[in-house]
Amino acid sequence: MIRVVLAVLLAVALLAAVGPGVEAGREARTVTHLDGVVDRIARGVQSLRAHEDPTRPGETGARRIVRVRLPTPSWTAAGATLRVDGDGDRIGYRLDGESPHRTRIRGVDLRTPSGPVVIESPGRHRLTLSLVRQNGVGVVVTRG
Repeated sequence: MIRVVLAVLLAVALLAAVGPGVEAGREARTVTHLDGVVDRIARGVQSLRAHEDPTRPGETGARRIVRVRLPTPSWTAAGATLRVDGDGDRIGYRLDGESPHRTRIRGVDLRTPSGPVVIESPGRHRLTLSLVRQNGVGVVVTRG
């Protein structure tokens, strides 16, 4: 009986000791993944702007489809939210309970006509990037 109690106490002590390391590891893994997502979106925006001609809104023109995946919260991944904000030309993310990480896309007018594009649910999602000419040239970001 004493051995069982000691084994349980040792297991609890070990879990308490490694808990912060596990949390830091899952956050670091999620940040690395989301930095890649932000980079893919930024590269799609820059490629569209550099290689295509803008069209008027409502006309079919050059587009880029960027597929993104938000991880499901687990032992290896933290929960997160992705946000594209046309007002500040920013793409960013926020881990659950943490402060936001934002990247400003310089030299490009990002536009989100229906307000910021926010992806909160884990799983796969699509963003459509379109180059338009209306009040200057801008890149419209929408879901789908």
